[in-house]
Amino acid sequence: MTNIYIPVRLSHILRYCTVGSVIRGPEYLITPKDIREWTDRNGRVAARLIPYVDQVRSSLGIEQELREPPIAKELENGSADGICIPAMRFPSWMRCPNPKCGSLYCQPWRHQTQSVLKCDKCGKNPELEQVSWVFVHPDGHMADVPWHRLSHSKAATQDQKQCRPDWNHSYIKLIEKQGSKYELVCERCRARSPFNTGHRHPYGRLRRQPWLAESVGDNLENLKHQSEPAQVLAVNDTRVHSPQTTSALVIPPESRIRRGSLVDRLYTNSQRRQEIDQKMNSLQKKSLLMRLADEFACTKAEVKEAIGKIKSGYPFFGKHITPGILLEKEYQALTDPIPNLFDDEDFVTRHHTEEFKSICLEEGSKPKKIVDAVAQLTAVSRLKEILVLKGFERLNGTIVPPDIVGETDWLPALELYGEGIFFKFKEDLLSLWEKIPAVKARALPLEERFKRSGIVLEPEVVVSPRFILLHTLAHLLIRQLEAAAGYPAASLKERIYSKSGKNPMGGILVYVAVPDVEGSLGGLSELAAPKRFLPLLTHVFDHAQWCSLDPVCSEHEGQGPGYLNRAACHACALIPEPSCAYGNALLDRGLIKGSNGSHDGAVPCFLQTQKI
Repeated sequence: MTNIYIPVRLSHILRYCTVGSVIRGPEYLITPKDIREWTDRNGRVAARLIPYVDQVRSSLGIEQELREPPIAKELENGSADGICIPAMRFPSWMRCPNPKCGSLYCQPWRHQTQSVLKCDKCGKNPELEQVSWVFVHPDGHMADVPWHRLSHSKAATQDQKQCRPDWNHSYIKLIEKQGSKYELVCERCRARSPFNTGHRHPYGRLRRQPWLAESVGDNLENLKHQSEPAQVLAVNDTRVHSPQTTSALVIPPESRIRRGSLVDRLYTNSQRRQEIDQKMNSLQKKSLLMRLADEFACTKAEVKEAIGKIKSGYPFFGKHITPGILLEKEYQALTDPIPNLFDDEDFVTRHHTEEFKSICLEEGSKPKKIVDAVAQLTAVSRLKEILVLKGFERLNGTIVPPDIVGETDWLPALELYGEGIFFKFKEDLLSLWEKIPAVKARALPLEERFKRSGIVLEPEVVVSPRFILLHTLAHLLIRQLEAAAGYPAASLKERIYSKSGKNPMGGILVYVAVPDVEGSLGGLSELAAPKRFLPLLTHVFDHAQWCSLDPVCSEHEGQGPGYLNRAACHACALIPEPSCAYGNALLDRGLIKGSNGSHDGAVPCFLQTQKI
């Protein structure tokens, strides 16, 4: 077992360096172990508790505590300072890179003492390379490729069928053929078998994960895919490991906590909280007040006041935290002005709507139509996002929790800090537009395909013309920010607020969030200044009109995974996968720019709807 350190500069740890993934370590491929082993020397959980996220947990339907992964810094001598996330070297097999040799070795570091592992079976004595294939199952299991079984899968003679594995000696060769093809050869019995990525084979009674000793089979309950074979995949195949994350913004009142205050220090100290909650007589209470006043270097009156706030329901003070309605709460926080804001709070908004509406523009021009369509423009100069790892899946199968067994009382999460731009459209305009028969007819195929796909998205999505319009506009804005403002698209993210009927929503938040508590440099929220934002949004509507692959793109009935896009491709509306919360699906420029009509009639341009 080895330990990996997580550099402070590494962003989105939970997305790229999560439990059960296969990542490139300093010298070789490794896989991080599950969170049951994220402990200190005394066996206590080393992950730091994230305070003031009760509202986030409730909104996301999470009962467990949220904790930040332990982060160690690399010292100049190469060692790690602090507690590390434990990991192990994986895959366990190494191969001779000589095309004519290709000998496979199982954990050769057990037998070779030198730092550089070399092949001792060919004259060139080259340095061994770690194999780049793994064996994964839809139930979430992962193991080394069963090289012996695969090499004897075509066994013909009795000797070949009776050949038994021996992991202490190298006797299997993986020989590269012409056309990037491989062949497995057993030197002992001369059995031969072709080797291909994607090869399907029964999983057998192998380990559930590389670092676990327990085997699978009759003692593992609730196997949904027990009869399904496992598959050989390259380590960089996205199907090997797909992290399942969810996120929410920290909003008032938790975003307004004054860190470092006495009530904050008492509230976040679990031991002191337990003492405060205990039933005590007057003498014990007096003793506690004196001890806490001495510990926190304050007066007894200040301690008494802080304890009173905690017992009164700090930080919610009697407000009931209801589960769900995540986006509705965020939407309200983005649209309602927050009184008496301090710049160091975790959710700081600046409203520019009145200034945006006062820009003098030519009547009937596109910028004027955009100003008339936008109901609110808000600069989010500071925000905090909580990114939670709920688990991972392999081969789009069963979701595996971060502790593998689903018994721990916490989940790994990250506090990400950043800024953004929020704007929403007039509700009467959106409501009028989405009721147009041609608009509903154009969106209907995507709605039906999404229902048939069985895809589950978080937050839950109601596919409608409104959602597709807002989602496509968010993508086009991210691409415009990359082109005009110099922001890499992969660093930007979207949150779509879409809902019809009671308490409707029709807004877009484009933001950046990083693990650094200082957040980003302020450049994105500055672009929400009306005279800078209007040209950006005007270019967004301009770019919705054309694509370099038109007319093919505009007239497409369905493209992308599951045919869940219409007029949207890599040349116009798709963005890097980390930036999109919906897998680059449910996009259609045709709902923005309009169409000349087909079997579903002419779709009017969104900005022209006001005149209908």
